[in-house]
Amino acid sequence: MPTRTALLIDFDNLFIALWEVDREAAMRFASEPGEWLQALANSHLTGEPRRWLVTRCYLNPAGYVHATADRTERLYFSRFRPGLVRAGFEVIDCPVVTRQGKNAADIRIVLDVMDLLNHKTQFDEFVLGSGDADFTPLLQRIRAADRRIAVVSPSYLASAYTAIADQIVDFDAMTAILHSDAGTDAVDDFDGANGSAATVSEEEQQRFAELIRQRYDEATGPLNLASLAFEAARVCPNAKRSEWFGHKSFSAAVAVLELPDIKLSQHHLWNDAKHQPPAPTASPPAADVPETIALLMRALDFPRLAKDDWSPLFDTLALYAEQDHADDEEVTRWVSEKLAQDHGIDVPRGTVSYVVRGCQFGGVRLDGKTAPTADQLSIAFFNALLDRTAALGSPVTPEEEDTLADWLGLELID
Repeated sequence: MPTRTALLIDFDNLFIALWEVDREAAMRFASEPGEWLQALANSHLTGEPRRWLVTRCYLNPAGYVHATADRTERLYFSRFRPGLVRAGFEVIDCPVVTRQGKNAADIRIVLDVMDLLNHKTQFDEFVLGSGDADFTPLLQRIRAADRRIAVVSPSYLASAYTAIADQIVDFDAMTAILHSDAGTDAVDDFDGANGSAATVSEEEQQRFAELIRQRYDEATGPLNLASLAFEAARVCPNAKRSEWFGHKSFSAAVAVLELPDIKLSQHHLWNDAKHQPPAPTASPPAADVPETIALLMRALDFPRLAKDDWSPLFDTLALYAEQDHADDEEVTRWVSEKLAQDHGIDVPRGTVSYVVRGCQFGGVRLDGKTAPTADQLSIAFFNALLDRTAALGSPVTPEEEDTLADWLGLELID
């Protein structure tokens, strides 16, 4: 029996979070809701097939983001309303209600969830699209009613979210949905006439092989399999729809190309004769991690980067801010690939997103009129972490502040 699901999306919260780190993903989220909605149901939420019995989107029609770096053009959220309606969303207008620009989306979502918990339909699952930490009590109420919970958010989340929710669809999962053709896979994988897998022309197979060989030959270090698969799916749409030419997985389709000296791991491929194996992405050894940092990793989902990786990360973010990226708004991809290329550091895009958001919460943006320095970015991120620990009711001591600053490569001035 399909899972009876209610989906409630805080549009402003999700769109702005995506816009600040990946504008292409943000536009796909706003412009192609029907596609990502299907992909979300089919690929990124576990369990039985689901029916979206309620799909509501809470949107400030007067809300906007700056469409250009000089802030002369505005992209208003109202332009996306018709597309959301066509995709079956019930759009709830939530205009600004405070001088600080806050709308009433959060309280409307809370009231609607409380009504739906007592609805005669008896919803099995609630999917909440927001990273607002104020929703923690609401998640606790949903959990107490014995309903499943999924949280969709590209922002870093309160630790309570990850503890209460059954599933988190984070930045990496969201961009995987929004940058791929997964939204159409469910209807295109088989043709209605005979149920056979989508056919792939010899020309498309050749195009796939040429793309992979070119990326492999040009690579200066290990290639991320997920990123390469997304690019291949865009260049050769039928490759994925045919289950990667019948090989069932992308890595298997790559393996049959018999590239020279190729090595494959769960997340990477590389030339064993030219490249060092990818750096492990797991936590640094416990003996090398101060207890303060270990606590932050647990409480705030603080990125599990080695101490020596933080300075290159802030340097690379500053380098991105200095350059003109009018045609390249995907800061997370650019920074992640630049770190791998220049420093041999494997930093996931989700980690870059976490740090960018932290810098923004600390008052420093990458797209400001003046490009921030690496020191300004690191200090902003440091201050945002302190604010988050205080908000959780466990502010750090001066000694712990010194430990955190040292880990981030900062030198505090008394």
